[in-house]
Amino acid sequence: MPIVDGQYQEQISTVFKTTAEAVEQIKAKIAKSRRLRISCIPATLLKKLMPLLKGKDVKVILPGGEKPPAELKDICEVAVQKAKIYSDFKGVEASEGAIYFAEVMYCVTWSKTKILQVSAMHYAKCVKCMKGTFEMAWRYSDKLK
Repeated sequence: MPIVDGQYQEQISTVFKTTAEAVEQIKAKIAKSRRLRISCIPATLLKKLMPLLKGKDVKVILPGGEKPPAELKDICEVAVQKAKIYSDFKGVEASEGAIYFAEVMYCVTWSKTKILQVSAMHYAKCVKCMKGTFEMAWRYSDKLK
């Protein structure tokens, strides 16, 4: 943790002003990464990211009941969530998804096809812990062939 003006400082998270800003940052991060995990993001966002996933170590858990685009199975390993994971987002029942990288995790809150909020967790210990949660969810999801 860096020291600035005699004080330890660490940015732990970001809440993006717009979905477009978040998506552009996620795309840039994918372009530089070799390995990522994606869990329960809306199909509209997954389709935007799919061209960037080719040639990378990727696992995707789709939301429950979701059918994968045919080309997704050619790009990466795919599974479908068994559990219903949701939050109450300002009075709306919203789904919670995430995109995991080595040092940052993007949290996607969405309802139906609309993304309500995107935030990023920069705190390395939390990111590592949440990636462990993805691996557990992967074990308990239905794998698609």
